[in-house]
Order: sequence, then structure tokens, then C-alpha cells
Amino acid sequence: VYESDGGTSVTQNLVQGLAKLWAAYDQRGDVLGSEGTSGDTLNVSSISDVLEGHLDVNFSNNMSNSTYSMNTTSHYSGTLSYDEYSRYGGGSGMSTSSFRVASQYSNGNEQDCYWNGILVHGDLA
Repeated sequence: VYESDGGTSVTQNLVQGLAKLWAAYDQRGDVLGSEGTSGDTLNVSSISDVLEGHLDVNFSNNMSNSTYSMNTTSHYSGTLSYDEYSRYGGGSGMSTSSFRVASQYSNGNEQDCYWNGILVHGDLA
């Protein structure tokens, strides 16, 4: 229970608002030292580089449904000197146990990225 801005007491489930998965993944090997390396992760059993610009991510603990919120970021190098080289990223194939992340350059070509950031919110099973 907390005090809202309006001065009334409100009950909120803090656990429901916490991230259920996060991951940093280096598809090319420039940021984390070797190709296909995971950085900090939570609730990730594996990440597989399956195609150019595509990663398959598997949960350690499944989600309760496939309508969770997933956010991804992809960057060419992950360094300040190349900060203008962001990529478009998004998720697909979302299931309770896994999902795919795809990244592409502004010209529409799929491309492996040095830096992929992934974040999931929703309900665990």
C-alpha cells in the first residue's frame, strides 16, 4: 500500500511490475569480447544466433501466456563513436517458453548487431 499523488492509499502489486527477463547479447563479438556472448541476464536459459540479425531466446521460467510485453534494442557497435548506427529491432514468435528477436538496418537488410538489449514484462507461469 502506498500514498498516491491524490492523497489516497492505493494497493499495488510490486512483483507484477518487475522485469521478468532481461538480457544483453553480442551477436558479433565487439562489445563482450566474443561472437555469440551473453552479458548480464535474468531468466534466460539460452540465446541462439539462428540467422543474420535473428536471435532465439528461451526462458528459464516460462511466462503464463504469450501476450507479455517485450522490448528490444539493437545497435551496430554499442559504442559512443558509432551511436548514430542504431538498428530497428523487434520480437516475433512469442510463446510462453521462447521468442525471436530480429534486427535490421534502415535499408531493410537484416544484420547481426554487436549489442542487443532485451526486456520482458508480464506474468510468470
